[in-house]
Amino acid sequence: MPRFFPNSTLVFSGLGYGPDGPYLQMNDLGAKKQMRLPVLGRTFTMRKLPQRYCIGPFDLKTYESSACDLAAELPDESTYKDDMCPACREKTGFNPAFYNAESISPQQRAYNLTPHFVYMAYFSPAHLKVGISSETRGIERLLEQGARVAGILKRYPNADEARALEAHLCSQDGILETMRLGTKNKLLSEPFDAQAAMECVYETARRFDIEPECGVLDLTPYYFGKVDAIPDLIQVPDGSPEDVCGGLCVGMIGGTLAFEQEGNVFVVPVKDWETHAVEITVGEVLCEYEYEPQQMGLW
Repeated sequence: MPRFFPNSTLVFSGLGYGPDGPYLQMNDLGAKKQMRLPVLGRTFTMRKLPQRYCIGPFDLKTYESSACDLAAELPDESTYKDDMCPACREKTGFNPAFYNAESISPQQRAYNLTPHFVYMAYFSPAHLKVGISSETRGIERLLEQGARVAGILKRYPNADEARALEAHLCSQDGILETMRLGTKNKLLSEPFDAQAAMECVYETARRFDIEPECGVLDLTPYYFGKVDAIPDLIQVPDGSPEDVCGGLCVGMIGGTLAFEQEGNVFVVPVKDWETHAVEITVGEVLCEYEYEPQQMGLW
């Protein structure tokens, strides 16, 4: 089968969830344009290349991203951690840890004045994370997190007021402020009961005298298309290559793709591939996953 856009340099610049389900976002480096590639139900192989490029700026007013005008190449991750070139970083002006910054950009200042909400995200009974998000992002932030279920705890007119509750809750035992993608990925192979997870969020919030606004939501349909599409068994590949992934995509949870190969479903984290040039082969599986039977877990 043919490579997707074989005469172009494709840069993996993000991922998200649209009306048609989860998608990968790619920048065509030469054309300086972005495209969204729906993944649910598609068979493909994606290979990560060593070259890194700026993913382009993000407009905090319109919540839209665009390709880098300079098509700027980035140094290796060991020397340059940012996913944008300096010009696009300045144009974006976003700092998620604005409360610890010595100064904030005009874009960030305006963004902070928009309505924000505090959420609680469930990954397992021992992994409950609290964070904040602008209302302009809707449910997108929760989906990017890869939360299994989530609830909006409280809404505020601005980010500073939301941050005050976030900081208070994250100082409590059993509440996390950050989680590694690797941890989230491993938890996907553990038993999962949506109803029990939602009750866990309710009970935890009520410990702090908070009743979640609009209830607690099972995010499964956003990841897999529908609730009954969840695989009965999902596995973490054992000793698989880190620069290639592939199979029939049956879902995407946060920054992790779920691929089916010969009746088995494997989870592969790809969020860290952002900024890298990639090659995509359509309709063909060019990698094979191995696993240890004792590592299997039921949802």
